[in-house]
Amino acid sequence: MRRACAVLFLLLTQSANAQQDGPRITLICNGTSRFTAAAELKFVPVANLTFIVNEGDQTVSFLDNQIPITATTVLLVGFGSPYAMGKPTISGRIDRLTRSVEIDWKYEDVSNDTHWELTCRSIRVIN
Repeated sequence: MRRACAVLFLLLTQSANAQQDGPRITLICNGTSRFTAAAELKFVPVANLTFIVNEGDQTVSFLDNQIPITATTVLLVGFGSPYAMGKPTISGRIDRLTRSVEIDWKYEDVSNDTHWELTCRSIRVIN
């Protein structure tokens, strides 16, 4: 009985330690993008976009962007990064419950501003 309790204790503490090291969550997302300043709403499909949420280094990566996580709650992961020199300001959120993602891209020329709405699914990545 003591041995079983010791094994159970080790398994539980190992699991807790692994979570503290900062898990990586990989999401595959599909949805739409649209220009926010356009008079006519035209939705452009976004397909098979990969997001990597790395709680260890506090970043969200997608496309060629590695954006700092700015807030985390039980339900949401917020991320954002103000860029300069012609690059857009990117801000977004990931809903942990529904796995939905929203991203806003803001440019100096507001006619290029876009809003993305995505639905994602988690995938398991084997290293």
